[in-house]
Amino acid sequence: MDRIRSLREGRGWSQSELAARAGVTRQLIGAVESSRHSPNVAAALGIARALGVTVEQLFAETDTGVTSLLQIPIAPGSPVLAAEVGRRLVAMPLTSGVESTEAWAVADAVATAEGVAWLPDRAAQRLVIAGCDPVLGMLAGLVERASTHRLLTVHASTDRSIDALLDGRAHGAVVHAPSGGLPQAPANVRRWHVASWQVGLAGGPAGDPPSLTELAEGNTPVVQRESGAGSQRALLRALRSVGGGDHLPGPVADGHVDVARRIAHGGGRAGITMEAAANAFDLGFSPLEVHDVELWVTDEWLAMPAVSTLLEMLTSASFSQRAALLGGYDLRHTGVERRAS
Repeated sequence: MDRIRSLREGRGWSQSELAARAGVTRQLIGAVESSRHSPNVAAALGIARALGVTVEQLFAETDTGVTSLLQIPIAPGSPVLAAEVGRRLVAMPLTSGVESTEAWAVADAVATAEGVAWLPDRAAQRLVIAGCDPVLGMLAGLVERASTHRLLTVHASTDRSIDALLDGRAHGAVVHAPSGGLPQAPANVRRWHVASWQVGLAGGPAGDPPSLTELAEGNTPVVQRESGAGSQRALLRALRSVGGGDHLPGPVADGHVDVARRIAHGGGRAGITMEAAANAFDLGFSPLEVHDVELWVTDEWLAMPAVSTLLEMLTSASFSQRAALLGGYDLRHTGVERRAS
């Protein structure tokens, strides 16, 4: 049974360890996970108790449908990354929300009209975190080095990340806004400070970006972000302050790194991004706002061992020393939990 196997592997347990905790045999666990046997009431109670869920949650029929993690249509035949968030199977096409690299991503499954067809050696249960700070990939790598836990990090704007978290399509979200500018988190969401950094305009390697006054004239293409991105809102606030409008010419990039990459490769004279991304491509940078970055996780997922490991990595020297090398990251309050006022 996939749900038992996923929960077991998510905790880093072998079949023998789950069996010992549940008071059953390893052979029974193997038979149940392969759907060759249905446990009796006592065994089902023991397995559910060991995994920290109810019998109903563990053995109820699973919805065979797939939820698009970022609500992007997934065409049948598309390779996808997939994971379970509670009882929901969420997926994302490899063509969306994935940072560009010179390597083919390892798909978990292929989308079908009925759901997904799993590929061999698919990933074990993973913690799903959505967010637009590229440092999220670093955190995922450190968690996987330090433990058996696996993360599925999905690149998404702050608005999309919050929406995915609150809709139950992700376990957590990394979000950013000016201090005090994030929306009020629901009572069931816990928040931790990740970092602070500057949002601003990046210009080509040859010099500083154009001034806000020049951009407000509306004749200079600007590499931008989607409307739900915190950096795009910062750009529009700055333009309004000098009498500019909300509509600028220029392409819409996937994220901070994509903006900087396009500028570096001659895709525009200016783009809205974060300081660290501009640094990575040796671009001129003109700051507009300081943003606080937070990790949000809903209460129901706090017991997942992968969440504990993620929080440990957030406050570790392994993370802080590597993030500091990027430049532009203020890490003075990293790991501090933010309480509702």
